[in-house]
Amino acid sequence: MYIIVENVLFVKFLMRKLSPHSIILILIVIVFFIAILTKDIRIEVAININPKSNQTVDLEKLENITWELYMSPDNSWSAFYGSLSQIKHSLKLQTYEFTEKNIKSKLKELLEQGVDIKVIMENYKYQQFKNTWKDIENYFTWYENFEIKSDKQMKTEYVHSKINLVDSWFRIQTANLTDSSFKKNREHFFYSENQAVWHSLNNIFDKDWNWEKISLSDIHPNLVVCNINCRNVIETLLKSAKKSILIQTQYIVDERILNILKKEIWTKDVRFIVSDTETNDKLLEYFWPAVSRKFDKYYNHTKMILVDEKILLLGSMNLSDNSLDNNREFGILIIDQELIKKYKKMFEIDREKSKY
Repeated sequence: MYIIVENVLFVKFLMRKLSPHSIILILIVIVFFIAILTKDIRIEVAININPKSNQTVDLEKLENITWELYMSPDNSWSAFYGSLSQIKHSLKLQTYEFTEKNIKSKLKELLEQGVDIKVIMENYKYQQFKNTWKDIENYFTWYENFEIKSDKQMKTEYVHSKINLVDSWFRIQTANLTDSSFKKNREHFFYSENQAVWHSLNNIFDKDWNWEKISLSDIHPNLVVCNINCRNVIETLLKSAKKSILIQTQYIVDERILNILKKEIWTKDVRFIVSDTETNDKLLEYFWPAVSRKFDKYYNHTKMILVDEKILLLGSMNLSDNSLDNNREFGILIIDQELIKKYKKMFEIDREKSKY
């Protein structure tokens, strides 16, 4: 009892002698040391300080998700359009842009056949000249089995994702649903019937549709979802490289990604293919031609990262802070060696045709 009274008196003494700011500082230090000693508290503090510093991704847990990889404009249209005829029951789309007339007509046919279609689409695009979200809503307005939503309550800057969920298969792509995506751009598409990934994507889509919070436990180990595990997965992937990093993307402007790459170029085979735009002039100035080149045969809109010829990331995300931290984006990590060899061959052909 004496010890308790003595401690209370000591605390009252400190309260009189110390300023409120000093007391707050002492409390923060105490909490910090408790966090170090307690694992659960340490994780909670990390999440509260920086919501984007997600748990470390374990690249060893990746599964061999496989099926088909193809690119535009080579054979993408026939593969994409042909697959629409396979739809029997439902189609869920997340896309940034949707203007391709033939796809719109095909979806009308599907609606008339009783297929349920849901679309999550960006309604306030960057430098928007026309509200194509409204166009899509009006185009399908008479169909009760068609629904469209934006990202109004998803707490994202843009819905920049590009996924198709069809009955029991899915497609993750770098392409928007536009004519240029299939005829003028370099884009990549990954199609698979893997049920574990399909269920994860479907669950995430439904949560976005219902404006529910997505947790890390919702995300399959092979999936990359911005703005949840996206930055952490990509940074971990780049830092894990032992021999090589090959990147084919629209541009690289994120400072954290650039800093990682600046360190890696001295000890590894690091090479980029970017779009032929002024945005990438500084990139070419900093990284010599052996590293960075502009692809000008088609508009380079694809977003691909290949590390050590073992892990391939295909997704909708650009290497910018907005894409990684603020948008809804989807990507998938592929470890199938046949698909990786196929992409590596594509990369080397495009690289050879690129300028510096």
